[in-house]
Amino acid sequence: MTGDRLIWLSLCAALAFAALAGFAETHLRAASMGVLDGRLLGYDLPEARAYLSALSPEQTALYLGQFRLADTAFPALLALALLLWFRRWSVGGLRLGLTLAVALYLGADYTENMLIGRLVELGPDRITAQAVATASLFTKAKWVILAGCFTAALLLGLRARNKRNLQ
Repeated sequence: MTGDRLIWLSLCAALAFAALAGFAETHLRAASMGVLDGRLLGYDLPEARAYLSALSPEQTALYLGQFRLADTAFPALLALALLLWFRRWSVGGLRLGLTLAVALYLGADYTENMLIGRLVELGPDRITAQAVATASLFTKAKWVILAGCFTAALLLGLRARNKRNLQ
């Protein structure tokens, strides 16, 4: 993929994230609480119960419908962009390691989506501490792995720019 196309793909991923976050913030915020997916430090049973209790039936339907669909497409788009950047900027074992990191991110995000979807389906009265702890673990893992991927992309991009400047 040419550099221009890769930049456009990355911009599309960034816009998709902004749209997803904006949708969550405007349609799924309940009682001053944001979606579980966006909580960098995770959540516990009382927090999950409070958020799910505050969701209206319409918000619950949106969470399980449009938001879940968009939150299935976005991670794949982001993972594709990251993989293509890593392919462009790395070789050998580093490329393999970064590919595995992106696969771990994608697996963590999709697992988190499935687990949170189940919490929303069950509702505040039927969720368990273990179910919430597991979903929260995957939420935190997703963000940590993604931060690592972005850090690697930033460092590799800076290295590539420095190489171009030296030539």
